[in-house]
Amino acid sequence: MKNILLIESNGIHAELIQKSLLSGFGKIRITTVTSTEKALDALNNRKFDLILSDYYLPGSKGDGHIKKLIKKAPNIPIVVITGQGDEKIAARTIKAGVEDYIVKTREALEILPNILQRVLIKFRSQQASKKKEIKKFLSDQRKRVKKMLGHVHQIDQRVRRSKKSKMNNKITLQISSLKRFIRDSLLGMK
Repeated sequence: MKNILLIESNGIHAELIQKSLLSGFGKIRITTVTSTEKALDALNNRKFDLILSDYYLPGSKGDGHIKKLIKKAPNIPIVVITGQGDEKIAARTIKAGVEDYIVKTREALEILPNILQRVLIKFRSQQASKKKEIKKFLSDQRKRVKKMLGHVHQIDQRVRRSKKSKMNNKITLQISSLKRFIRDSLLGMK
């Protein structure tokens, strides 16, 4: 079941959007709020799969509330739906991080569930790619650290073999400390 947060201050628009979503999604839970503050509270209390927000909300200037939502919920796709389409606003909100910008028309409401399904699929795919990149980066870092530990171990062995002076003992202690530091750093990456 999908859990959608709808931020819409116009009651009639909220009702039309809800009907569209219910007819196209089937089993969903829609939480409707009328302001940014209520949306932020809802995000504190519940997990959502998608945020659908009007661009123009009472008490909000421009895309300030969109930026707050993106900051509060960076792992939830956000779609802006508005009654007044503007290409500059659309470009700015998408650049800010929303997944899509929809103008409220009868046609858009009819296909809204399809648009949101596409957004969810695309967003999940992007998240999976990001996770894969992070795992690869961490794996590469572990390999580098292990290689470095191997070099440190070789140096340590050479120093131990040539324990001719007190200086070598100091170097051995320093290398042991370096090995512990690298090993602890490696364990911290897991």
